[in-house]
Amino acid sequence: MLDRQRLREHHIEVSYLLGRFMIEHLIRVNQAFGGDLTAAVVLGVIAQYNVRRFYDEIAARSSEGLHALVTKDAHRDFLRPCNAMSVSASTGIPRETVRRKIAWLVEKGWIQKVGRDKLLVTSKTRQDFADFDLEALERFYDAASRILPLLAPRAPGADAHRR
Repeated sequence: MLDRQRLREHHIEVSYLLGRFMIEHLIRVNQAFGGDLTAAVVLGVIAQYNVRRFYDEIAARSSEGLHALVTKDAHRDFLRPCNAMSVSASTGIPRETVRRKIAWLVEKGWIQKVGRDKLLVTSKTRQDFADFDLEALERFYDAASRILPLLAPRAPGADAHRR
């Protein structure tokens, strides 16, 4: 559990470290999407919506883990499609903008339309972003390894030395 007192004591440093990670990440996302952060948000919302049920109901309980199941394409039958209307409603991005971004994402091969309006993330997305994701995780781990010690509970008796 997060020690809110420790967070208050170190909020400026934690805010700086978290902000640095987030800005660097957003810059990388912006570059990966050719300057189109809105398309990145649309893709992310679709992918998260698609995979959430599979992860929550199956992968999180599997001894194989998400990576092994996805590598075997065991997740495909459990993906929950969404549509442009639900993406617009959840993000606040106008529906017509969402539709234009979806058309671009389909063209890139990252989203697949099923039927008239159902949207699914493709395995090409995972392949195209594998290196990006690994680097993002490394950067996240670096930021977390700097933040977590600041927030760790004090050892018993540590306050006695401060008095």
